[in-house]
Amino acid sequence: MSEKKKILVTGSKGMMGSDTIPQLEMEYRVIPTDLKELDITKFAQVKNILEAEQPDWVVHMAALTDLDFCEENPETADLVNHRGTRNIAEVCAENGIGMIYISTSGIFSGKKRTPYNEEDIPNPKNAYGMSKYHGELAVRELLPEDKWLILRAGWLFGGGEKDIKFVGKIYKLCHEWNELSAVDDIFGSPNYTLDIGDIIIYLIKNKYRGVFHVGNKGVATRFDIAREIVSAAEVECNIIPVPSTMFPTVAPRPPMEAICSAKLDSLGYRIRPWQDALKDYIGRLKCE
Repeated sequence: MSEKKKILVTGSKGMMGSDTIPQLEMEYRVIPTDLKELDITKFAQVKNILEAEQPDWVVHMAALTDLDFCEENPETADLVNHRGTRNIAEVCAENGIGMIYISTSGIFSGKKRTPYNEEDIPNPKNAYGMSKYHGELAVRELLPEDKWLILRAGWLFGGGEKDIKFVGKIYKLCHEWNELSAVDDIFGSPNYTLDIGDIIIYLIKNKYRGVFHVGNKGVATRFDIAREIVSAAEVECNIIPVPSTMFPTVAPRPPMEAICSAKLDSLGYRIRPWQDALKDYIGRLKCE
C-alpha cells in the first residue's frame, strides 16, 4: 500500500479549515498550520517550514477577508493576500510542491447580469478583491501549469461555532428577534465549506489543474439566504427585504458576485444547489 500524500494547510483554524481538514485527513496526511505556526508574510518562515515538511500539496486558505478592513488598510490586505500568497508560490515552485489557492468570487466587477464563469476577465471593485486577484496572478506566474489549482469560492458558510459570517449571524439572530432585515439587490453564490473540501479531493485525485469556480449551484441575495435559514431553523422570524443602501459599507460591493462552475460541469461533477447545502448546514447547527 502506497504512502498517503502529504498536504500542508495554511489558515487551518478558520471556518473553511475547521471543516475541510477532517475531510482531507480521510485521504491524506495533513499538516495544519495557522498564524502561530506559519506567518505567510515572512518569506524565510514559509521557506523553512515548507522545505522541512516537503508536502505534496499546499492548500492555501490563510487570508485577510474583512472587506471593510481591507479597504481601509489596502497595504495590509496586499501584504497578506498577495505577498503572502507569492511567498508560498515561490517556495512551492522551488521545491516542486503543488499549490491550491483558495480565491474568491469577489475578484469581478459585478457589472455582468449573469453569474461569472472561469473565462470571464477579473476586474476587482475593492481592495480585498484586488489583493486576492494579485494572489492569483502570483500563483500563475511562479508555478508551472501542472502544479497549481485556483479555486474561486462564493459566499462562504460553514465552520459551526467559527462561522461569524452572514449565515452564522442570521442563524443566531433569528432565534433572538422576531424580525430581521436583509439586502435583496446584491447577488452571489452561497458556498458550503464541506462541499469545497469534496471538490479539493476530487481535483487532486483526478489530476486536474487550472482555475475552477466552486460555488454551490444557483444565485441568491442575502434576503433569499436569510429566508432559507429561518425556514430550516423552524423559528418564527419575519425577514424584510431592503436595498443595500440601508447597510452602508466602507468597501464597495459588486452587485453581481454569483459564479457558475462551468468547468466542473464539463467534467461531469455536479455541485448541489445552495438551498440543499444550507439546509444540511442548519441541521448541523441545530445539533451542536
